[in-house]
Amino acid sequence: MGRAPDRATSQVRVPYERTRVSRWIWLAIVLPALWGVVESIGQPAATSPPAGPPAAQKTAPTIGAVAANFDVRTLDGQAVRLDSFRGRPLVLNFFASWCDPCREEMPLLNVLASEAGRSGFSVLGLAVQDTRAAVVQYAKEGGLVFPIALDLNSKAQRAYWVFGPPATFFIDAQGLLRDRVLGPLSPERAREALKRAGVRR
Repeated sequence: MGRAPDRATSQVRVPYERTRVSRWIWLAIVLPALWGVVESIGQPAATSPPAGPPAAQKTAPTIGAVAANFDVRTLDGQAVRLDSFRGRPLVLNFFASWCDPCREEMPLLNVLASEAGRSGFSVLGLAVQDTRAAVVQYAKEGGLVFPIALDLNSKAQRAYWVFGPPATFFIDAQGLLRDRVLGPLSPERAREALKRAGVRR
């Protein structure tokens, strides 16, 4: 005659079995999720957009490719898009009022803007990471003679992969990106980039 199971032992085994099953269920749910996180971390950095909400363009702007569109408003409230400049090369400058290198290159951009009419191109300043009041004061102090727009939602900044101002993009009359300067712009570099954009000065 077999020995009756110990009541205390049987009461211990049931929770143990349940715990073991629940552990397998937990692993089946959590491990695939963890694997997805690991795979996303392992993706190449070149295909990852800058920090923040998803960019309008998933890869960095490529010379010779169609420039990313933007939809902004100037300080006087005028809506401006890349298409607004179709038929004329465009010098697109990203700047900020708090950026010292931006202040240093603004006289050069003013000179370019003063020559733009007779040379057949346009200049647009795009303020990033800034406030309207600060940009208005900045434009007034600098005596800027070209239109200034605000990138309040940072969409244009992310689309052009601008991690910090200044940055200048040279776009030809067909809307193709022909050159870019990340950092302060020099007169020599500006002449070279304008030529690549199809400007004959």
